[in-house]
Amino acid sequence: MLQGAGMGAAMLAPGAGLAATPDIAAIRDAIRADHEVNLKRLRDWIALPTIAAENRNVEEGCRHMMGLAKEAGFQQVERMAGPGLPGVFATMDNGAKKTLGLYFMYDVKQFDPAEWSSPPLEGRIVDRPGLGKVLVGRGATNQKGPESFLLNALHGFRRAGRKLPVNLVLVCEGEEEIGSP
Repeated sequence: MLQGAGMGAAMLAPGAGLAATPDIAAIRDAIRADHEVNLKRLRDWIALPTIAAENRNVEEGCRHMMGLAKEAGFQQVERMAGPGLPGVFATMDNGAKKTLGLYFMYDVKQFDPAEWSSPPLEGRIVDRPGLGKVLVGRGATNQKGPESFLLNALHGFRRAGRKLPVNLVLVCEGEEEIGSP
């Protein structure tokens, strides 16, 4: 189940030309080859509890998100200050005619470790009946896991020497879990 993490995100913009890409296999192979690196990247992100409600690690979370965006190929990455917690604005120019907007968040909900079946900041892979192997950790489902899958796809494109068929604009906030005030 985790081996394919990021492949679904490789279909970034249906109808934007990806289906016409002659060698999508190279992108899939790159994502598969980077499985352990991608898994470590997600675990590192989960290990950083970015909790807006406690003002916990918000600056670190913003910097971490900026680093993830840069590593994934965004050429311009900026910290956005405002009346609340910082956000991230990033762009990736692929020379395409169309641009796709992406929304991310880097904050997660508060947690009580006693309520977890495994340590919430570890990103442990466990066997779940009916599901198979899954990664358990605060943010694995909402929202660091899905965002990691998309970033994994971007890494796969780069490693395969391919450009996305769209430009990207990323807006990421650090206070979604407190209602985006």
